[in-house]
Amino acid sequence: MKTFLPPPPSFDAKAYSKEASAAIGLPIPEADLNEVALNLERTAGFAQLLAEIPDLDTLEPAPVFRPVEDKR
Repeated sequence: MKTFLPPPPSFDAKAYSKEASAAIGLPIPEADLNEVALNLERTAGFAQLLAEIPDLDTLEPAPVFRPVEDKR
């Protein structure tokens, strides 16, 4: 199992963070930009890992657990 999940090679998290924050009107202070970009890189790594799962669209979800009501 992979322990480090790198983002896709062409992904520039810092540039994306700046552009996305401007697009939605949510300013990111310059002092926080590196941390935001780091978290975005991690998220992109997880997305890359999920994208590598073969036949992900054909998998069935697990059933939903519904506890029985206590009738005491």
